[in-house]
Amino acid sequence: MSDFDAALTDCAMLDEEALGRPWSWRGRPLDVREALYLTLEDVQEAHARASAGQLPESRRILALAQRAFGDLRGLLSGLPADLLDRAPREGEWPVRETLRHMLWVERRYALSTRHAIDRADGEPIRLSEDRLPTLAQMDVGGEIGAVLARIGEAREETTRRLGDVVPAAMTRPSVWAGHEIDVRFRLHRFAVHIVEHTIQCEKALRALAWCPTEGRRIARRIAAALGEVEGLGAVTEAREVEARLAERLASVRV
Repeated sequence: MSDFDAALTDCAMLDEEALGRPWSWRGRPLDVREALYLTLEDVQEAHARASAGQLPESRRILALAQRAFGDLRGLLSGLPADLLDRAPREGEWPVRETLRHMLWVERRYALSTRHAIDRADGEPIRLSEDRLPTLAQMDVGGEIGAVLARIGEAREETTRRLGDVVPAAMTRPSVWAGHEIDVRFRLHRFAVHIVEHTIQCEKALRALAWCPTEGRRIARRIAAALGEVEGLGAVTEAREVEARLAERLASVRV
């Protein structure tokens, strides 16, 4: 588990009573809840700086997918193993299987989009199945932190492959779900797919009578905004905010 995942897990343990405990900032009395909201403000400041630069359209689009992944991370960090592997209803996926699907589609989307950009005009528009990963190849074993880390690695690989698409390539043709679309559409699908299955995870957990704490709800917003900051290339700034959150949580424990 990364330090940030550990911090998110700590946030998830903070119920209303814990959030109301005293906490000091700049010598003035506040509460633990404000420690989290001040961190969200830190993220917003970092986002404002990161979004002011001139980035390729593809990088800005993929930053939205990284925001969606941050939201997923905030929802699931520290999730107990029994909730990860229990089906909400007969015939429905446990959260782990939903994450397997998300990892699989992330890798397939990245390869198919790169193919649309690089292929010669005489090559097939659709990438053949034998050049795409299978669902069975997706490793989602272990605790939730390890699974999220693998999806995070796939997301980083997607950004490396597709973060600098030249403007002329954004309208290159491709196919999605039997429809003729272009590279720009494909890039936007990354975020939409993550959001779709984050909601599926929420529904599954609700069916299992799991309810997130207020601390997790706040941390989820922090993780989502930090994901977009990182997606925009401000990685150092994102790590600084993560470290600040960890320090604040450590001061709470003291």
